[in-house]
Amino acid sequence: MPWQLTTPVDVGDLDPNGPYQQVKIMTQTHDARRMQIRMEFEYGNTVDGEWVAGYQPRDKNTNAVVEGDAYITMVTTHMPDDEELTYAAVKRGLYEYLADNAIIDPGSVV
Repeated sequence: MPWQLTTPVDVGDLDPNGPYQQVKIMTQTHDARRMQIRMEFEYGNTVDGEWVAGYQPRDKNTNAVVEGDAYITMVTTHMPDDEELTYAAVKRGLYEYLADNAIIDPGSVV
């Protein structure tokens, strides 16, 4: 479940699989004791239904942490949309957090 970027990330000639059209959360660790969610993500593209990871683009983050008040807000106020699976709702919420906080660029879940 990647995030389709509104504007692709151009990586020049470094990667023939570029530009990167998407970002995908690869790991997410929920730590209720520390009140945080840690994420690692990759830039890349979905090709023929398979994820193809790219190189880390210059000046782009590939990890983030939701903690403190942002964590409390996320875990107490986000609800699945109509007929949305809980897993999909969690991923959507994390992507929206990343985009709203300019950690990743604008886009939408695909």
